[in-house]
Amino acid sequence: MILNMPIFLNGRKEILQILRKLKQLQIKVTIENVDSSKMTYNLLQRYLPYITYLKFNIHSFNKSANHWIDITLAQWQRRIAIFNIEMIVGKIEDANQVALVNQLNIPFRQGYAYGHPKNFKK
Repeated sequence: MILNMPIFLNGRKEILQILRKLKQLQIKVTIENVDSSKMTYNLLQRYLPYITYLKFNIHSFNKSANHWIDITLAQWQRRIAIFNIEMIVGKIEDANQVALVNQLNIPFRQGYAYGHPKNFKK
């Protein structure tokens, strides 16, 4: 089951109530587009006990002159292990990115490095 939580929820209390109910119903929840910012890291802390998967865009973890990495994938991995949350890393496109997810033993991956989408005929 895929659930989209609207952005316009009244606040964190309401989000926590919904997440508690979903966990009680054994519905798995994924938060997508998790990045390397400290703001995202701090924002998600209170929700982690109710989350099943966190999906990361690997491009958010490319350090450059214009982009600073506050929280690395390895730091995220250590933090979410406490809650048995699975990591999904998407947009993996080159050998360096494959090497990184291999080094971190992240089993759930997506990206062109593993092939491009194909149309299948019936």
